[in-house]
Amino acid sequence: MNNLLAQLFSRRSKSAGGAVRVLSWFKSSCNRFISGLDPMVPMILMAAAVGFISSLAVELFRKGMYTIIRLYSTHEHLVAAARDLPWWMRVLIPTLGGLGGGLVMWAGHRWIKRPHGPEYMEAVRVGNGILPLGPNLIRTVSSLVGVSGGITIGREGTMIQFASVTSSILGRLAHADAAHRRLIGACGAAAGFAGAYHAPIAGTLFVGEIILGGLALREITAVLVAAVIGELTTQALFATGPLYLSHVVPAVGFSDLFDASLVGLMAGLVGPAFLWLLAAANRKYQPLIGFLPLRMGLAGLGIGLLSILRPEVWGNGYSIIQSFFVSHWALSAVAAVFVLRLIAVTFASAAGIPGGVLTPTLVLGGAMGLMVGHTMLIPSADHSQTLWVLVGMGSLLAATTHAPAMSAIMVFEITHNYNVVLAAMPACVIASVIGSLLRHRSVYSEALGLGKGMHATPAPQRQAFPSRSPDESPSERVDT
Repeated sequence: MNNLLAQLFSRRSKSAGGAVRVLSWFKSSCNRFISGLDPMVPMILMAAAVGFISSLAVELFRKGMYTIIRLYSTHEHLVAAARDLPWWMRVLIPTLGGLGGGLVMWAGHRWIKRPHGPEYMEAVRVGNGILPLGPNLIRTVSSLVGVSGGITIGREGTMIQFASVTSSILGRLAHADAAHRRLIGACGAAAGFAGAYHAPIAGTLFVGEIILGGLALREITAVLVAAVIGELTTQALFATGPLYLSHVVPAVGFSDLFDASLVGLMAGLVGPAFLWLLAAANRKYQPLIGFLPLRMGLAGLGIGLLSILRPEVWGNGYSIIQSFFVSHWALSAVAAVFVLRLIAVTFASAAGIPGGVLTPTLVLGGAMGLMVGHTMLIPSADHSQTLWVLVGMGSLLAATTHAPAMSAIMVFEITHNYNVVLAAMPACVIASVIGSLLRHRSVYSEALGLGKGMHATPAPQRQAFPSRSPDESPSERVDT
């Protein structure tokens, strides 16, 4: 009996030993296979995961905003909500939104040990790709309270920041090195942009032209994959179609190119003036009122008082742009919206309310394009109005960001109007050239850590992304 048990035990031991050898062989084979892959292959898989997670982060912020708006209105869009409210509530709600957002920032900075952290642009361009969770959650909640209260600031900037934070967490969980973390952060920014604007190609160019100042051909693949997955996730789970519905723009001719150049010239002059106004207001207003909740509350009060005149002052301006595409606007109404929103976004920016100015810039650009069309181009059809709104949006964006390719592609993607690219591209180039000559620093210079006399990051730091060979030729890079 004992001999039989010994034989059975010996057979099981040999069987177990064989299984261990098989597993060891499989593991070593997998390691050899992975080590033979291009290093960007696992990075592309990570980019796909980043795109999916980032789109969920963007939608979470959007749903949170709609939930807060429903507390005081049956509408989801802020302009419609403001239009149905009595005048005193138009004043009260932005005031409470600014005050509440300021209290969140003020209390949060005293609760956590590290109250400040880099923005996603700085973390990707000159940092180590790490975005601390605490300060960014505080910033996100503060922005959520402010934009839900009708503050004239862009919510998309916070959406992209939140998406980049989630991608930074994935990078740390994967124990990525600093170079890979920066690339993962860039993927998160592109995916967040795509989820917010339904514009994956523009999101990729946003990262390439603005954040990095140039992408290697190898890394742009990962960024594009993240942006595409982010947009596909958004389209499949939350919203389909372009961001805006508009009349179809027919094929443009040479006369349209001349008119578009006129719009670009105007944008090249307006863009630097807009940036100067924002910078001057920031320098002069913030030192006057040191208590952040009071400063943000007063900005909300100013926005609320302006909204008594025109409810279109509220919010980032999404519904205004949509109305520009499908409704007839008198010149006086467009001019009033342009001036009032210019003042309102200056209030919000000067108070330090977290958010972005990209969508508010698009609104001002669309209004500028309409005014140029009314006074100089005399649009005679619905598609003409759509064309000049889109060209104005893209050209003013190019004048403030110094990113003409991203701006021209973006106005195509948000409406799926391809023909507008042919008119928008020359306008965006003209606006970008004039804007950069009149004001060397773009709207994102501070976020990129290029303020206070700093210049662009040296090339070795920008080229810190991993490559297959350390001997990669500089000619393999694409600088925009």
